[in-house]
Amino acid sequence: MAEVRIKDMDEHEIDTILAEDIDFEGHLTFKKPLMIKGKFKGEIKSTSSLYIGEKAYVEATTEAAVVSSKGMHKGDIVGHSRVELFATSQVEGDITTPDFVMESGCRFNGYCAMGGGTSAEAAPRAENAAGAAHPAPAQPGPAQPPTAGGNPTAAAAAQPPAPGAAPGGQQAPHAGSGGAGPSGSPPNPQGGPRPGQPTGGPGGQQR
Repeated sequence: MAEVRIKDMDEHEIDTILAEDIDFEGHLTFKKPLMIKGKFKGEIKSTSSLYIGEKAYVEATTEAAVVSSKGMHKGDIVGHSRVELFATSQVEGDITTPDFVMESGCRFNGYCAMGGGTSAEAAPRAENAAGAAHPAPAQPGPAQPPTAGGNPTAAAAAQPPAPGAAPGGQQAPHAGSGGAGPSGSPPNPQGGPRPGQPTGGPGGQQR
């Protein structure tokens, strides 16, 4: 793979240069390209380009259109257009930019975010994914009687016997009926004398 080379910036094309003997801290705001060759500590915010010299030391939260560094930078960097790290540069902090260029030999310790949605946009997608992976549990309904393979006969057999039912599914004799006759004789549904049973006539004589 070919080695990445970043185009060097001509100092004569930069409007403002902070020399190597300058050491200050505070809030730095500018609208035209600026180069830092000395030491700076604080906050940098610009709509233009920031260039950090090879012997420069910057400890700040930096936000600019283009951040191009050859020196030492401690703190987070936001480059709205591009961030460039030369071979002699060292960065300790997170970088957010759509275009990130690094030469071989530079040192970068931090997290880099390039493009993509914001955290507010990512939250609903995470919730939808969690809902699809873990559906809501079903609400418990009324218990159904057990069935044996869907057979209604087997389901009826599983039901408890009704009150007054005789064992084996036979109907119990009703009160007021003729009752059961002698062994082997069927019951008389009319309640009258059964065949072969003597009946009492007048004077106790048999008919």
